[in-house]
Amino acid sequence: MKPVERFIEVIENKDFAALGALFTQDGHYCDYCPNGTAQHEYHLYGKEAISMFFRNKFLFCQYSIMESAILNDHQAEFIASFGGYNIMAIATLQQISEDGHIRRLTVRPK
Repeated sequence: MKPVERFIEVIENKDFAALGALFTQDGHYCDYCPNGTAQHEYHLYGKEAISMFFRNKFLFCQYSIMESAILNDHQAEFIASFGGYNIMAIATLQQISEDGHIRRLTVRPK
């Protein structure tokens, strides 16, 4: 399974531990979609921070995705739900390590 497919799978399953494990130790997750909602954009650094952040988002039902589609080896699109606000988003894997872990992922409104 390609990294972008694994990313979508763990987000859909709300598996925060598996999400963190997809990233390198110093991985960077950047999400600009919440800017149009009542929240701020996310800039998360490190697999532990990514895992902990999404643990809380999933636990309190503040983040989920729907209607995902893989576009190519490095991109997927989906509808992101931020506590009731839905935004069409596109995730781009910008950097991947040699062993297939995500070094940098950016999510932007589509």
